[in-house]
Amino acid sequence: MNYSRQRELILHIVKGTDVHPTAEWVYQEAKKVIPTIGIATVYRNLNALAEMGECQKIAMADGTDRFDGTTDRHFHMKCRCCGRLIDLNPTSVEALERLETMAREIFGKEEESAGLPTILLEGFCEECKEKMKDEEKWRN
Repeated sequence: MNYSRQRELILHIVKGTDVHPTAEWVYQEAKKVIPTIGIATVYRNLNALAEMGECQKIAMADGTDRFDGTTDRHFHMKCRCCGRLIDLNPTSVEALERLETMAREIFGKEEESAGLPTILLEGFCEECKEKMKDEEKWRN
């Protein structure tokens, strides 16, 4: 794929944040640098970058896609309270490989180029856990 200023900017935005942005979020950030950039350009380039392995595309249950500039093997957790996506790094490669094996067995073996099913865990982030503890203290 050819070099473009827009693609370079979009990749820089995705790799420069840990919020796992939507295409709309990336678009708003890109407009600050290139005011004439179009939303279609952002979508097209995000999908191309994901296909090239430059970023990860995370399909969410609500139909939106989120993007992650970290391309090494890791999981994501979605906070049930605030909705944030958080990178979870397994304590061992073996644990990750066991989960991936289970996913292949459950969902069927994918083509190598298609990758594995996304493993997205749900729970509560540290900030929301603290807020819940504080609210519980006030109730008692």
